[in-house]
Amino acid sequence: MTHDQLELNIDAKLKNLSVIADFISSSMSQFGIEADDFEVQTAVDEACTNIIKYAYSGEGGIITLTCEVRDNDFVVTIRDRGKPFDPSSVPPSDLGADLDKRRIGGLGIYLMRRLMDDVSYSFDAKKGNTLVMRKTLTGKKQKH
Repeated sequence: MTHDQLELNIDAKLKNLSVIADFISSSMSQFGIEADDFEVQTAVDEACTNIIKYAYSGEGGIITLTCEVRDNDFVVTIRDRGKPFDPSSVPPSDLGADLDKRRIGGLGIYLMRRLMDDVSYSFDAKKGNTLVMRKTLTGKKQKH
């Protein structure tokens, strides 16, 4: 399997979420992944929305997305230079709680964890925030 990477650098603006979704879809196609891209697109959309709204506080910046296939995983790496934020610091959402008693927020991170097989985060003072999400391709058709 090749270790080619596809990369997108884009302004951190909500209007660019559709461009990001198209990039994920076309990346999966280019890697020959015939799996439904909806789960990956949704997880990436949640992550990028959080970056735009919270890391950059709507003030703009650059989001860098890298897609690649590693072993049997489709891997999306998202980098930004906004405020550090560790998704593992957010407690799981209580989906059983009444809507009016639920804590605001955290649902996007819950979705990312449910839709992807692995979500990891790191912060480096020089490189900024790095979020890596993996989707295992086992059982999914992959063209060669």
